[in-house]
Amino acid sequence: MNIITENTDTIIAPITSAFGGSVSLIRISGNRALPITAKYFSDIKIIKSPGNKIHTGSFSDMDGNIVDHVVIYYYKSPRSYTGEDVIEISFHSNPLIINEAIDLFIYEGCRFAEPGEFTKRAFINEKMDLIQAEAVADMINAKSKKALKNSVKTLEGNLSREISQIKKNLINTASLLELDLDFTDDDLKIIQKEDIINSIKPTIYKIKYLLDNYQDSKLLNKGIEVLITGKPNVGKSSLMNALLKRDRVIVSEIPGTTRDIVHEDVIQNGHIVRYIDTAGIHYTDNKIEIEGVERAKKLIKEVDIILLVLDLSEIFSDEDKKLIDSLCKKNSKNTILIGNKTDKKTEKSNEIFLQNKKINIIKISATKGRNISKIKESINIKINEIDREDNEEVYLTNYRHYKALKNAEEYLKNILKGIKNEMGYEFLALDLRQAIEALSEILGEITTDDILNNIFKQYCIGK
Repeated sequence: MNIITENTDTIIAPITSAFGGSVSLIRISGNRALPITAKYFSDIKIIKSPGNKIHTGSFSDMDGNIVDHVVIYYYKSPRSYTGEDVIEISFHSNPLIINEAIDLFIYEGCRFAEPGEFTKRAFINEKMDLIQAEAVADMINAKSKKALKNSVKTLEGNLSREISQIKKNLINTASLLELDLDFTDDDLKIIQKEDIINSIKPTIYKIKYLLDNYQDSKLLNKGIEVLITGKPNVGKSSLMNALLKRDRVIVSEIPGTTRDIVHEDVIQNGHIVRYIDTAGIHYTDNKIEIEGVERAKKLIKEVDIILLVLDLSEIFSDEDKKLIDSLCKKNSKNTILIGNKTDKKTEKSNEIFLQNKKINIIKISATKGRNISKIKESINIKINEIDREDNEEVYLTNYRHYKALKNAEEYLKNILKGIKNEMGYEFLALDLRQAIEALSEILGEITTDDILNNIFKQYCIGK
């Protein structure tokens, strides 16, 4: 049962940026959306509109001065995103126009919407369950095509149906178990222990499958992180600029120019790829540089792909060789070696060292843009290895879902332990009810205002 309070306020918010582009939209939802709009709109016929229609005309202020010529989309309750009367007004993209329009609606009693409040109302009005509502935010924040595809499938109800089916099966078992308890005095067995086991074990397996793919889904949430690392002055910042095809990082012959983490996101191979440039890894007495080096070392353990940059024009130092040995042993699957500065005379001893180690290296000149495409090709291969394509599978990406499913799994395991320890049906029934409640929490069938507010405050304004 939902323990939530309904809000009858009419709310308003911009749902696109007022800066850039040619058109900006504001959305109004609530029972006063239409009458307030009609007050400022030139076409008075809109007040009698049957809904789900487009209207054009001028939008004026209280003195009749035209603010803008607009297009209005009227969605009549309940056939709207929120389930309420919804007005969406398309203005020319200028913040002065948008601010004036919003001020006029607020003057008439509208309230500025809280983050995620439109989607929250869609959930409250049963336009979607809580899993689907959360998928809206996942869709906005998707870091890859696969993540986007997964959020679309979740929004369509694929995950909800899986959770609901698991819950339905448990309810059937719980019903028989409760019925058995009602007939305890009659010595009549409605359900045998073997039947309970045969119901619970496959359910645990299904839940475990979803829990396991939560670990694989972390990539969907954060995108691909590519770390550019190596000693100072080997050309890391030049490589960063070459990969981005613009001067993002300051390049200098002075070692230690980059002291902090610099990153930039690009779309590559169907993913949002974050290139990260860090301080050069080396021994130093400088406190600021020490902090930069420590951050770089920490990132090596966290990122998906490592580009180890080496200067081929200088003889590899002991520090170079230690870096190569360390990364090629501990991070061999996700490390790509880059030999930079081929525009200068290269040291043959370096090639002999790499050949003896049987290590492949991509030779480039970051400043000349030579062989940069080969690096991107290697990164794409690594991405494909990390991100195994699965067209049918629905990934569990939300920690709230993971936690509730984990609780349900523990309750079901307790039932199997209880049967093994000859515990009474009343104890098994209690664990079964708690497992069902955990699944109901995921779907939003059991929730409170506090839980909902905590979920939707993470959304952007206008959604």
